[in-house]
Amino acid sequence: MKEPCVDCDKCEELLQPFLDRDLTESERIEAEAHLSGCAYCNTRYRVEEDLRRFVHQAASERCPEQLKQRLAELAREA
Repeated sequence: MKEPCVDCDKCEELLQPFLDRDLTESERIEAEAHLSGCAYCNTRYRVEEDLRRFVHQAASERCPEQLKQRLAELAREA
């Protein structure tokens, strides 16, 4: 994988809003163009996308009651 380039700095600024779908049309096109040609930023994008998917999945799973109780005990001890 190549090292980040000057355009990567701009892509870094756009990455989170891109994932949030919170860019203007021209910014979205700019980000997509850079991601399609830059292995470094494309890898970063995929990692961020996977992380968001993992966090969403983890947040939607119910915590077992026994674990909740144990965490409450540990919090009281702290």
